[in-house]
This record gives sequence, structure tokens and C-alpha cells, in this order.
Amino acid sequence: MGDGKGKWWERLQFTLLFLGLTVGVHHVFGWMAGLLSPLDPYKIPEGNAAKVFQAGEGERLPPSEIGDRLKLFWWLGE
Repeated sequence: MGDGKGKWWERLQFTLLFLGLTVGVHHVFGWMAGLLSPLDPYKIPEGNAAKVFQAGEGERLPPSEIGDRLKLFWWLGE
């Protein structure tokens, strides 16, 4: 009878240790992600910044050029 109790106690200890380590690793990864992410990604750039996007009505492109641009987009992945 004593063997069954010891086996369950070992399993409980292992489970609690595993859960504790999992939570710890989760918190470490969250902390590292916070260190690596930019503070404010929408901050206005300083220095010699160039505007590369203009909102508003764009020019109409012929269908052949639209297809070429779409192929280039798929090829480069950008």
C-alpha cells in the first residue's frame, strides 16, 4: 500500500515542477519580447526622414502593369 502513495506523490511533484518551469519560461520569453520590441512603433521619426507613402487617390495603372506588380509582390514577398 505504501508504494502507491509514493508513486502518486512523485507524479504530483513532477507535474508541479513541470508546470512551474513552464510558467517561468513563459514569463522569461514575455520579458525578452518586451526588451526586443520598439517602444513606440508609430513615433514620428527624427532627423532626415523621407516620406515614402502618400495617401489619397493614386493613378490608374493598365491591367498588364498591375499583373506585373502583383507577380513581383508574390515573388519578393514584400
